[in-house]
Amino acid sequence: MAFELFNRILVSDEDITNITVEGIEIGYEFKLQYPSYRGTFLSCIEKLEIRIDNQLIETPRIGFYINGKEVLINELAELFREYWFITDFAVLRIYGEGLEIGTKHKVEVLLRHRIPYTGYFGNYMVEDAACTKVLNVI
Repeated sequence: MAFELFNRILVSDEDITNITVEGIEIGYEFKLQYPSYRGTFLSCIEKLEIRIDNQLIETPRIGFYINGKEVLINELAELFREYWFITDFAVLRIYGEGLEIGTKHKVEVLLRHRIPYTGYFGNYMVEDAACTKVLNVI
């Protein structure tokens, strides 16, 4: 069973925005939507890879914000009670420098996720969702 049609919603069409704290840019953020007809627990996310303009973003620089909480990518595997509902957007925060306002950037996301309701005899279906969009920085 393939979920390929849902891949196009993985990266939201909304613009990238810079994160500013007390007048200092500390990074930027954009939104993701879960690419399926059902939500999932965050522990089912096996891999989340981000590239901006073909450059791989180091995992420690990425914050995953959902349900009023922010976690690091390497913490997702332990969040078996935290649910990503299909209509909710997760915000990916990339810490470091902000991006120049008015520019466009190629955003590529690869999400490998286990489908929890397919687990029979310890075997789960694992899907890769990939989406690339060019987003404007506002």
